[in-house]
Amino acid sequence: MTDRETVLALECADPIQIHTQKRTLTGIIYQCEHREPELSCRGPEPGEHVLYVATPCHDLYRLQYSYYDELDHTEAKLDRYGRTPDGRYSWLRTGARVECITNPKGGEQA
Repeated sequence: MTDRETVLALECADPIQIHTQKRTLTGIIYQCEHREPELSCRGPEPGEHVLYVATPCHDLYRLQYSYYDELDHTEAKLDRYGRTPDGRYSWLRTGARVECITNPKGGEQA
């Protein structure tokens, strides 16, 4: 199973591990959004699979996984739900580069 197939197979209530440059996050997916790749007048538009993850200590993360069907190019970005300088809460880009996304249900994915 490819990385893309693994990510697209993840859905609500699945456990997930996200390995970033500095640490590993473990949590449960609580929401998913998906947009298929499409061909527009500007050229190929990437597909996007967005996973919202809650960790055991109630931190919330948003993992955006963008991919192309024909081109070998993917990109994953991680945001954290946190407090902004003005005291509000919103999704903040964490600066983390996602190295690997796994489903810790165990075993090989088929």
